Amino acid sequence: MGKARLYQHLPKSKKACIANVNFTDGHINTIARDYYEDASFSRDEQGYINLWDVYNLFTKANKSSYIDTFLDRNVNAFDFVKGIQKALMGDESYCWFLS
Repeated sequence: MGKARLYQHLPKSKKACIANVNFTDGHINTIARDYYEDASFSRDEQGYINLWDVYNLFTKANKSSYIDTFLDRNVNAFDFVKGIQKALMGDESYCWFLS
């Protein structure tokens, strides 16, 4: 919620560097809850989670979306997780959320 409020005031150059996340607060809450509680895709005992499970948490939360936003959000989830992969592999242009 805070990102959405601050995002609109950023200069265009900064906005271009930040990935768009098309999920609502309700979706993000579901993803956060399932990170801890989902039987299939939650973190392991040490608190680690692989990117495939992160993607599945996003797509599971997206099941509550209306049909007109469902596909766009699934593509957005894939792009977001691919961006996390890029950041983990050292791509500094996509590490705004890790700093």
